[in-house]
Amino acid sequence: MHLATFTWRPDVTNDDVVAVLEGLSSLPDQIPELRSYSFGPDLGLRDGNADFAVAAVLDSPETLPAYLDHPEHVRILKEIIAPLIATRQAVQIELPPETAP
Repeated sequence: MHLATFTWRPDVTNDDVVAVLEGLSSLPDQIPELRSYSFGPDLGLRDGNADFAVAAVLDSPETLPAYLDHPEHVRILKEIIAPLIATRQAVQIELPPETAP
């Protein structure tokens, strides 16, 4: 699983976030290596959380580049998401077989 969290710049609007949601929603149909793809704004349940997160589940660590380097993912990241980011964090973890979607 590849997890990424974003904290937005202070001037990011709801329309900006909608554009992120729309862009990311197109990726599962274009990247067959994605087994599960979840993303969305933080629910605001805890102070100090990031503003937005993406969780991409793939078959194996070897298929991560198929997602990260996919031309549409790169375009959305560069054109829509990157201009909004104040901070970004990412991590890749292995899911136990019984919990993988």
